[in-house]
Amino acid sequence: MKRLLNVAGRLVGLLALIALAVALALTLGGLRRGTELGAELAFQSFRSPIETPTQPPYPPPGTPTPSPYPPRTPGPPPPSPTPRPTPTRPPEPPTRTPTSIFTPAPPTPTPEPLPTLIAGLETFLYATTGEKYPEIYRIQADPTSGMVGPAYRVHTADLWHSRTYLEGLYPSPDGKRVTVAWVYGEGGNFVSILDVNDGRFTQLLGKEAETRQLAIFLDWSPDGNSVLVLGFSTNPDLGDSAWLVDVQTHEYREVDIKQVSDPQRVFSASFSPDGKAVAYAQTDGYRCGSKVWCLAVDGSDRQLLYEDLELRVEDVLWSPDGSHIAFTQWRETSDFDDFALGELWVMKADGSERRLLSPAMTGYYKKFVPVWSPNGRQIAFVKGSGSGKDLEGLSSNLYAVDVLSGKVSQLTHFQDAQVLGPIWSPDGSMVAFVASLDGSTEQFEPWVVATDARDLHRLDESAALVMDSRRSNPTIAWLPAPLPGGEGQ
Repeated sequence: MKRLLNVAGRLVGLLALIALAVALALTLGGLRRGTELGAELAFQSFRSPIETPTQPPYPPPGTPTPSPYPPRTPGPPPPSPTPRPTPTRPPEPPTRTPTSIFTPAPPTPTPEPLPTLIAGLETFLYATTGEKYPEIYRIQADPTSGMVGPAYRVHTADLWHSRTYLEGLYPSPDGKRVTVAWVYGEGGNFVSILDVNDGRFTQLLGKEAETRQLAIFLDWSPDGNSVLVLGFSTNPDLGDSAWLVDVQTHEYREVDIKQVSDPQRVFSASFSPDGKAVAYAQTDGYRCGSKVWCLAVDGSDRQLLYEDLELRVEDVLWSPDGSHIAFTQWRETSDFDDFALGELWVMKADGSERRLLSPAMTGYYKKFVPVWSPNGRQIAFVKGSGSGKDLEGLSSNLYAVDVLSGKVSQLTHFQDAQVLGPIWSPDGSMVAFVASLDGSTEQFEPWVVATDARDLHRLDESAALVMDSRRSNPTIAWLPAPLPGGEGQ
């Protein structure tokens, strides 16, 4: 009997332990579910003030997209044929606070894609200086009216911290992507690819490749699938050659363009419109002259188009129709000035019939690169007075030249202003540029002007869009409007 009582007591104790374990498991499960629910609610409530769209929600597919801007009302009669902005425009007060939609916000740990582009509105990308490193913003606008929509910050990873400088924004021919050229530290160059529609970045040469593969951007292939870059002699993989890199697969193949003596002796390259050849400028060094070559991409043929025994050829630009090649040249000084007044030339694609079009500003760091109009009839460029290392000594304006007739038209009439970076509108009716009118070489504003010199105005009439140039080359990219239904994005 005593043995039976002992067995019963053990069974009761075992059952009590099992009940305690079950209760403990249920309690822990409830706590876990509560924690997950709290985290989910916290994530849903978090939104970046910059990346959250401020425009109305988008309609369902198939519904016409309404314009986010009010309809234009008839304005005053157009200005005179040669409008002149007030030459004594006072500097903006130092305490000016930008509109809230342009105020940069700290990057979020998990950035969300940008809002889908609105069909029918043209797109602009611009770079400015952030608190820690360069920042890029995307806006959509009606450039003819100065109506500018919300600015969305493109998330850029803090990869190179405060030592990064943004050298340029280079749109692909189809406007779907933009090459972002970076400079790190003492001359290390890297390249990223930005998807304009969703704001996603990819590294051109693959993940984390920039830490060992230094590369300089040269040009986009006409089909928009590849980018031509120039390697550094210290690269373990790229060496000192040019490479054609697929932006999707990151695979690259060598193009037979070699450096001469040390990095950056090949200054510029431009694809022919059919993508079969590349024109590029090469030099042996300071005041050693330059050569312009034409190379078949498959390496089957190389032709010397032009040679100068002393002047430096800086920019080589193939015309959209493939018939001509424009280039700039200038005389390097013993003080190694960053910019100076040089010359804009044009020649046939075979190197014949060279003609001087106009004096033009040129120099290092791609601040004054001329640009062909989409129809290939005109070239927009900057001309001014002065030379040196600091833009404060420069007074410049925007011009356009008719390539066939040689007629030069002055599009702006600023006084004591710095004009940089012209770029044509997608339809060729206007030219955008950045300018500093108040004497500050660290604050630039984007302007637009019609090709007949009429309708000169800031891209943003409220003057809230200001580009700080301390850590970024003041530059703006003008992209075509996406088509309804997502076509062209």
